[in-house]
Amino acid sequence: MNQRFPRSVKSDKLFLMKKPTSRRTKEPTPVSWEILIGLRIRSLREERSVTLEQLSQQTGLTKGQLSRIENGKASSPVSTLTRIASALGVAPGVLFSTEEPKSQALLVKKNERRVIVGRASRMGHTYESLAFDVPFAKDFEPYLMTIEEKKIDIQQNTFRHPGHELLYMLEGSMDYRHGTEVYHLTPGDSLFFEGSIPHGPSAIYSPPAKFLSLISNGK
Repeated sequence: MNQRFPRSVKSDKLFLMKKPTSRRTKEPTPVSWEILIGLRIRSLREERSVTLEQLSQQTGLTKGQLSRIENGKASSPVSTLTRIASALGVAPGVLFSTEEPKSQALLVKKNERRVIVGRASRMGHTYESLAFDVPFAKDFEPYLMTIEEKKIDIQQNTFRHPGHELLYMLEGSMDYRHGTEVYHLTPGDSLFFEGSIPHGPSAIYSPPAKFLSLISNGK
């Protein structure tokens, strides 16, 4: 028996929704080395607040040449890029790196100093590095030194090393030996000497004695 629907009821039409056709995402257009190098040069130049005019004077290239290089519109020989890198104070390889250039400065907070020698050592003083894990080559090593004991073991506190050393007295006072000479240092005094000659503190007055020590890297 056929079933009849009331006239007021109309049969629904079934609409089939088509699945959206998947579109292939376009592969990103590879960036040329000219553009990458140009962006790196511009970034380094602006970080150093160097104008195109100043860079032009340092490299011997015209402002137009430099502008085309920074905009990736010119291919440059290695010799040209080396001149630009030298003027910006970086190694030529930095211009070809896809990584962000590392900072050329290092901040060491007061509570982050690295203790090289502790106060319990035989030398009897604290030896703290003020520049460690530096991401660039150093010409000298800076230390903050603190001596808290009056009695000094001269045998344990005699040093020799390549290069030069500068002491700058911050607190207290001390006698410091260099070869056959003895120098008395008070806050604000400095002593600069040849590191290959035996040297070291010989007497501490009103401890703690605190001073900066800058030691050049021997060439």
